[in-house]
Amino acid sequence: MQTAFLGDLFLTIPLLKRLRSLYPHDRLILVCKKNLGAYFLKEKFVDHIFEVQKGDRYSYLQAVKELNQIRIETVFCIHRSIRSQLMSFQIKAKRKIGFKSVLGSLVFTETVSYQSKWPDPLRQLWLLSPIDPVSSQDLSGETWENLNRTESNGRMVAIPEKFAVTASRQSHQPTRKIAIFPGSVWATKKWTLSGFTELSQMLIQNGYQVFLMGGPDEKSLCEQVHHVVPETHVLAGQKSILESVEFIATCDLVVSNDSAPAHMASSQNVPVVALFGPTTLNLGFRPWSSNAFVVQNNSLTCRPCGKHGHQKCPLKHHHCMTQITAEQVLIACQELLTR
Repeated sequence: MQTAFLGDLFLTIPLLKRLRSLYPHDRLILVCKKNLGAYFLKEKFVDHIFEVQKGDRYSYLQAVKELNQIRIETVFCIHRSIRSQLMSFQIKAKRKIGFKSVLGSLVFTETVSYQSKWPDPLRQLWLLSPIDPVSSQDLSGETWENLNRTESNGRMVAIPEKFAVTASRQSHQPTRKIAIFPGSVWATKKWTLSGFTELSQMLIQNGYQVFLMGGPDEKSLCEQVHHVVPETHVLAGQKSILESVEFIATCDLVVSNDSAPAHMASSQNVPVVALFGPTTLNLGFRPWSSNAFVVQNNSLTCRPCGKHGHQKCPLKHHHCMTQITAEQVLIACQELLTR
C-alpha cells in the first residue's frame, strides 16, 4: 500500500522487485492514488492495482470492500499516513507489516522502525525484514545515510548494485533529446522560469533537442519557456504517466526539480540532473540512480524548510532556487552527457 505522491511510488520499485522475487507465484496487488498505477501494471511489477482518490472516502471504502473479496496473505503498508494505516486495519489479512507508531501498534501484526536517515527505497525494503532474511542481512549493520550525499561536483554517490533498480543502459544510442520538467506540486520546489529558459537556450545551442514536459497543470509554465525559446518542443499535458516514462527512456538526459520526473528517469536509468531547493538530500528522496547529479545551494542554513517545500518561501527570498544559475545546471548536464 503506497498512496503517497507519484515520485514516492517510483521509489517503491526496489521493494516491488524484491517481493516479486520472494513470491514469484503469488499475485502482487498495489494500492495507490488514482491514475498512478498503469506503469507498474504494464511493467509487471504488480499483477493488479486498486486506485483511490485522495479526499474521497467512498473510494477507500470501495477499495477495501473489493480487497476483502480476495484472499490476502500479507499487507505491507509503506505510506505512514493515518488514512493508509486505517485502510490497512480494515483489510482482512493474516499478516500486516508497517512502520512503528502508536496507531501502527494497534493496526499491524509486525512493525519495523522507520529509518529516517536512510534513502527511502532502503527504508521501504526494511519493511521486508520480518519475512526476508536476505534483505534484513543486507541492510543491517549500516546506517546508509552516506547514500544521501553527493561528491564535491554534485554527482550522487553510487548505489550498491544489489539495491539498484535497473541494469546499465549500455545499449542506449544517443538521441540528442533532453526532457525538461519545470513544474512541481510545490511552488518553492520550482527553479526559476529564467533559469529553465536560459538552460534550454544553451542546450539547443549545443545541438540538443529540448522537450518541455509535465502534466496538464504545467502546460502554461512550459509554454512560457517556449515563448522565449521557440525551438523547444512542448509536450506538457499531452502524455500519460506511462507515455511520459516511455518517452523519457528515449532521452539522453532529464532535468527536473526535486519531483516525480527525477524518479521516473532513474527508473529507466536515464541520466538525471535534479534541482533541490527547499528540500535536502538527508530527507531520503534522492534520485535512485548512480547516474544522477544534484544542483543545490549549500550556503543556506534555512534548508530544509519542510519535507515537501511550501507554496511560498517562509523567509520570502527563495534563495535556495533563485541563486542557482543556468551555468551551474549546464555544467552538471555536460558531466552526464559526456560520459
